[in-house]
Amino acid sequence: MLRRLSLRLRLSLLLGVVLALGLALGVGLLVLHAGARVRAEADGATRLARELVEATLTRLDAAPDPQAEIARLLADARRLRHVRVTLAGEETPAREDVDRAPQWFTRLVLPNAAVTRIETGRGAAIMIASNPADEIAEIWQEIVWLAIGGAGIAVAAFALVSLAVSRTLRPVATLAEGLQRLERGEHSMRVPADGSPEFVIIAERINALAATLQRLDEENRRLVRRMIHVQDEERKDIARDLHDEIGPFLFTVRAGVGALARRATAPGADPIRLAEDCARIDAQIAALQQVNRRILGRLRPAALEEMGLADALEALAQGWRDANPKVAIALSLDGASGDIEEATALTAYRIVQEALANALKHSGANRVEVVVKRSTGALHIVVRDNGAGLQATRSPSSSGLGLRGMGERVGALGGTLTLANDAKGGARLTASLPMRDGGAARH
Repeated sequence: MLRRLSLRLRLSLLLGVVLALGLALGVGLLVLHAGARVRAEADGATRLARELVEATLTRLDAAPDPQAEIARLLADARRLRHVRVTLAGEETPAREDVDRAPQWFTRLVLPNAAVTRIETGRGAAIMIASNPADEIAEIWQEIVWLAIGGAGIAVAAFALVSLAVSRTLRPVATLAEGLQRLERGEHSMRVPADGSPEFVIIAERINALAATLQRLDEENRRLVRRMIHVQDEERKDIARDLHDEIGPFLFTVRAGVGALARRATAPGADPIRLAEDCARIDAQIAALQQVNRRILGRLRPAALEEMGLADALEALAQGWRDANPKVAIALSLDGASGDIEEATALTAYRIVQEALANALKHSGANRVEVVVKRSTGALHIVVRDNGAGLQATRSPSSSGLGLRGMGERVGALGGTLTLANDAKGGARLTASLPMRDGGAARH
């Protein structure tokens, strides 16, 4: 139940309990010492009255009127505090001007009143009884005023401390509101860093978290725009390939089919020429299929799913060798064999594909080397050429959109990608991809 209360209310209740216990302890100590105080006063008054009575009795035989002397003794004794002196068998009325304490309190501090009997030797006795009613009343008044004053001080202290706690905990509501705004996605918000040093530190941490989330939001927006741009560029490339390569092939095939139809229906058609036309059309269709496979390979490498990473890279390299017979492409694919997680295998294939495209189109190299190897928990890819190299060492983020997209893909997998000039000349691209057990490139 206590856990459901607010921190401010819990602190206030704790303070109230402490003040109440302190007040109760003070009153209890005062009551505890009240009995000893009353007994000391009563004993002192009784001793003084006894001495007075005994001194008077020694003069009683020489007194001309013993009864008058006893009457003066009793009159003088009535002026004594905390004691009552009477003749045996007589009762002296209590003083009406004394504020009485409650009976339970009187019985608590002085359970039994001491009574002393002194014989006068004339057939009478003087009774000395302790009667600290006025002392008990004084102590009771002290306790009452102490309770009233202590309660007043406790209430004032409680109010002051509650106000101080409320002002101290005021930043908590601001911090909670800031966290709620962060939860709603308002990452541009900032909370004021005021209050005690502890709250200032928390506010600074919340603001730092908000700034980090805002930066990540901006990076995500840039990444989305970049991905959209890359997709648009890829679509443009595919559209250009379809227009520039597949389109002419289709036009040529269509024209060849039309010419073949006219020759086949012409009188005296030559079977040899018809066969030659069919062969040309077949060659054009085969070339069209190669272009189609190349475009499909850019979209989704079927060889990767069918043959695995090593064979897919061999096929990729062979395609570049056929298109660029003057460039030697050397492969070392020891780490590409075996089961590799699909996302890792596809990323490795794309890295090699983009690196070969850049090396063969832009570097002027006549030799490209591709190395794929494994180490514990990682797949390492190195592509180096002996071309012109880079003007300055740079990261993939400062390169073209292809390598920039590869850098983002590698970063999403938790790997690294670097592009720099090689010490032996040319450019060198290095990538490291984390590998997990299970999952394969083939399904």
